[in-house]
Amino acid sequence: MSDPVGRRDDARLLQLCYPAQPAKLQRIREDVRRWAEQNGVPDKVLIDLQLALGEAVANGVEHAYRDGDPGTVDIDLEIQVDGPHGYVVAVRVVDHGRWRPIPQMSGYRGRGLAMIDRLAEQVVVSVTRFGTQVCFEIPLRP
Repeated sequence: MSDPVGRRDDARLLQLCYPAQPAKLQRIREDVRRWAEQNGVPDKVLIDLQLALGEAVANGVEHAYRDGDPGTVDIDLEIQVDGPHGYVVAVRVVDHGRWRPIPQMSGYRGRGLAMIDRLAEQVVVSVTRFGTQVCFEIPLRP
């Protein structure tokens, strides 16, 4: 099992950088679970976090580097104070590839961002020529 390309974590912050490969998704889930346990994140919140984060990372893995060599997916998680909720897990997922055009017929695919939008709050997707950034918050309700 290889370590992430870069990693920084302290009590409330986890920063990961993994190669954008499907095989790394399980390791990312394990790192996030361990961090969540260390920070007392309730199981119900962890499930929503893992689902939303998994969709954001999968988009980077599957779509960002289709025209070249796989790059990386950067993940930042931080527990932050938020007025209405008390605390939230602030999530940032970044790839350094190119956004794919939206297909005319998505078929059974293309529901990842909609799922993130249902599970999270403050969802923002930013697309530039340098990559895509997906940010969102998961409230830490008791």
